[in-house]
Amino acid sequence: MLQDSLYNKKSSITKNRTKNSILSKLLVLPIGVIICMYLTIIMLPIAAMIKYSGIDNIVATLYEKDNISSIILTLYTSSISLLMTFVFGTAIAFYLKSIKNNNLSKLLSILIELPIVLPPAAVGIALLLTFGSNGLIGSLLDQVGINIVFTPSAVILAQFFVSSAFYVKVLTNSINDIPKEIFEVTYVLGAGRVETIFRVIIPMLKRAIISGLILSFIRSIGEFGATLMFAGNILNETRTIPLQVYTYMQTDIKMATSFATILYILSFLLLFSARVFLKDEGEVL
Repeated sequence: MLQDSLYNKKSSITKNRTKNSILSKLLVLPIGVIICMYLTIIMLPIAAMIKYSGIDNIVATLYEKDNISSIILTLYTSSISLLMTFVFGTAIAFYLKSIKNNNLSKLLSILIELPIVLPPAAVGIALLLTFGSNGLIGSLLDQVGINIVFTPSAVILAQFFVSSAFYVKVLTNSINDIPKEIFEVTYVLGAGRVETIFRVIIPMLKRAIISGLILSFIRSIGEFGATLMFAGNILNETRTIPLQVYTYMQTDIKMATSFATILYILSFLLLFSARVFLKDEGEVL
């Protein structure tokens, strides 16, 4: 009886393996087609842009005075936005970790991540109603002669608003993955909470911090809708790379395509640099 039972089990396992093998072979073709379609959708547009623009035109756009101005402004405002993201984002990520009330923590997380899914027009209107001359904060600033709308400061605020959530999300997830025992051991050894964060936890999270900051930086560079509504499209003042592309679209589509390709290439290089810098030892790109 025992031998018959074992034989039946082996036979059942063999049949299941055969069925799984046949099913796997049948799925190879459709899965392959899906993968090829996905890669085509992702890669073909940039290839089309490069072909339409031509390498010579792409290089030539870098010598245009207005383009250089928009690149410098974009990198300048995105860098300040990145610094703000690191300071405020790091603080809020660790604060979320310290909250004991799970419902409150979830609510704050939703509010922080909301800019990721908000339409750019909604973000621009919200910023105008907050920092405009008649806004909640803008009216107070206007009394002391400080104007934010249609200035580089507006660009920075728009970039920070839409990009900081990426960093907070990455860092929060990484903090939650740290075993509680590490915190408890440092407390037992006499380290306070702040000392533990700065001397133990942050060095452990170096990879997450850098990757989150790079994602936020790339998002800042590509910010368009909220910037257009809140900061305007003023040459040498608020016209970032995406706004320069938008301006060219109204007069010279080839120049717009060439400059947009530069934005693609810049984003790719930043992501590639991040992968090279953050790769594990022995990992091959």
